[in-house]
Amino acid sequence: MRVSSKIFSGFVILMLLSVVIFANQLSVIRQMQAVNQDLLSINLVSATNVLRMQKLTDLLEDDAKKYLVSLDPIYDGQIVDVRQEFLERLARLRTTVASERERAEMVKYGEAMDDYSRAYNELKRLNRLFDEPPPDLDIAMNHLQGQGDVMLDAVQKSIKDRVGAAAETVQRAERFAWIAGLSSVVLGAVVAAFSVSAINAPLRRLVQGTRVIAKGQFWHRLPVRGQDEFTELSRDFNAMTERLGELDQMKKDFVSHVSHDLKAPLASIRQIMHLLLQEIPGSLNEQQKNLIQLSYRGAERLAAMVGNLLDVSRMEAGTMEYRMAAQDIVPLIKEVIEEFEVQAREKQLEFQIRNDEPSYVVECDRERIVQVIGNLYENALKFAPARSEILTHVREGKGGEVLITVADSGPGVPDGHKQQIFEKFHQLKNGKKLTSQGVGLGLAICKTIVEAHRGQIWVEDNPGGGSVFSFVLKPATRKEVLTCGQTA
Repeated sequence: MRVSSKIFSGFVILMLLSVVIFANQLSVIRQMQAVNQDLLSINLVSATNVLRMQKLTDLLEDDAKKYLVSLDPIYDGQIVDVRQEFLERLARLRTTVASERERAEMVKYGEAMDDYSRAYNELKRLNRLFDEPPPDLDIAMNHLQGQGDVMLDAVQKSIKDRVGAAAETVQRAERFAWIAGLSSVVLGAVVAAFSVSAINAPLRRLVQGTRVIAKGQFWHRLPVRGQDEFTELSRDFNAMTERLGELDQMKKDFVSHVSHDLKAPLASIRQIMHLLLQEIPGSLNEQQKNLIQLSYRGAERLAAMVGNLLDVSRMEAGTMEYRMAAQDIVPLIKEVIEEFEVQAREKQLEFQIRNDEPSYVVECDRERIVQVIGNLYENALKFAPARSEILTHVREGKGGEVLITVADSGPGVPDGHKQQIFEKFHQLKNGKKLTSQGVGLGLAICKTIVEAHRGQIWVEDNPGGGSVFSFVLKPATRKEVLTCGQTA
């Protein structure tokens, strides 16, 4: 199944579940509305009628007492009106009561009114005065009032029953909402986990593959499984990396062959210019010497570039050889400084070396470490301002390692380039490009050599302005130390 289909299916399931939950909640709401409507339109109307009927009963008692004391026909007329309203209320009550108990009590309520009416009419036919209502009338009135209380209790009980039914409906709706909500969460989590797993795993492989390719490891391939979009992307990714590997190999072969082919004619050119400067073929005037000297320096720079290209080719091919031996790093650094003394005097620069101990013995390939220090000094000479110093400090680092730092007062390296400058062909553009600036291979070669020695190299800002290039080497484990002029 395609990734888009998986995601779509998951959302369809969640949408259907949401529709079911919504429909159920809508049904519950309508049920609650119906219950509330019943409570308002029926039960509360019944209660209102019963309360009014109780009030009418009290009026009936008062008017009866007044009539028996005075035989005033006005009170008799009021009794007839009150009884008529009572019966009308009782008729309305028949249309609003719902429970069997209410109906039974309503019938008894009507019978109690009939009993009271018969007792009153019998006293009325006697046509005599009474200081107090006779016992028969008093009993009938008490029975009527008591039945009113019973009727009101029945109506209230019916209201409570309906409220209880509504509460039970709410509880059922709440339970269903909890079950549906938890089910939605669980199902949503399952769908999300399935969707994320379907996307995250191949995406993680793609990210890792991209990082590997970014490091130049074009042999890396992604697994091709399934029929989704990521499978198609992995297939295209593998085709791309295969083509990149072919192009990278073509580039390496081209650089290696061209560099090797340039090395012999460059050596001849340098040798001829060296002979001309020594005036072996004949004397030269001052202008001719200057021109040949400029050409000779250009040939030297070109030879250095070709040498770097050859070194890079050997490093990439894995054919770079290292002859490890115990070396005292301090005299080795001093030897490299002597090679750059002429260039330093021309730019009015001064080399300084500071070492906490007189001797630091490291396990290294002498020629390669000389190449590292030389590349760092070349960079310092290119960018350090005139009448400044290049300070080399040798001291013990963490874990007994030997730390070598080269500090200059140049423009420094921006934070965003502190890692990139150790990559091949990476150059900083500080204004105009210097005529003596190379092709950006020196620091890349330094990094490869130092890491081959199981060390590290990095750059930091110089507190006084400029840069501090640092690298560490492992201390030697053998007691025999080779002097500067010896080779292993």
